[in-house]
Amino acid sequence: MVVGMKGAVVTNGFLPRGKHDEPAEMLIRAADAMDIGLTRLMNTDLTVPLGDGDALARSLGDVDFVVFWDKDVRLAADIELCGHRVFNPSDCIRVCDDKCLTHLALLSAGVPTPRTVSCPMTFDNIGYSDLSFLEGAVDALGFPMVVKDCFGSFGQQVHLVHGMDELASLFTDARPRILQEYIECGATDIRVEVVGGRAVEAVERRGPPGDFRSNATIGGTMHRYVPTDEESELAVSAAEAVGADFAGVDIIRTSDGPVVCEVNSNAHIRNMLDCTGHDVSVDILEHIIRTVG
Repeated sequence: MVVGMKGAVVTNGFLPRGKHDEPAEMLIRAADAMDIGLTRLMNTDLTVPLGDGDALARSLGDVDFVVFWDKDVRLAADIELCGHRVFNPSDCIRVCDDKCLTHLALLSAGVPTPRTVSCPMTFDNIGYSDLSFLEGAVDALGFPMVVKDCFGSFGQQVHLVHGMDELASLFTDARPRILQEYIECGATDIRVEVVGGRAVEAVERRGPPGDFRSNATIGGTMHRYVPTDEESELAVSAAEAVGADFAGVDIIRTSDGPVVCEVNSNAHIRNMLDCTGHDVSVDILEHIIRTVG
């Protein structure tokens, strides 16, 4: 144990209290038990001039590391610029927050994913004035098709569409999206928690009746699951592909083997604790000690 080690856990000051507080609270409890001084700060507490290390240090305090449990990637990058080790790194947060960038990183590393099409970029004041690009996506993916906003959490902004009219009806704004082949998996997937290059825990998740999504937040159920060696290795490879110190990796079984559906840089570890009794915050802090201490 590293005596006197200090850190900060950064969360978002604008999110409603409740479940969004739970990962930080778990980390602080685990840190107390490990004799690590861990202070919670909001991103709103760290509004200082970019690159001003002295001003940031006054807000952060004397810390050896920062656990960044938020998607404020600009702030994470500034903390790194000022010389602090951030877990997860800002580039990991950036890649995981954008589902298209996630799939590009996975494919670049040779990690299998569902067949995916990125929608062309448009602008807020223009929108999707021409939807002819959807015809090529339909030729490549067919129906049913999964449509995901590039930015979203807890299974929100994810749709299963069955025809062109239904697909076109989603494009009423300029939000970036990806389109994916639908893989029939019985609304079931595997969430593997990876920390420090190891698969430390896993659950199998099943969606509520009538829903193809498996997220617990929308009413899905989960139970403890022992991943195969192939699934564990795939999860570790996915976390490495996005540069994650820790991540929740979602895997779907297919007839050709497992594929990675998403990588979450701030997975909701309270659900894992409730299901399995395994406190992943302890694994995260042990990894930080090995890395920084």
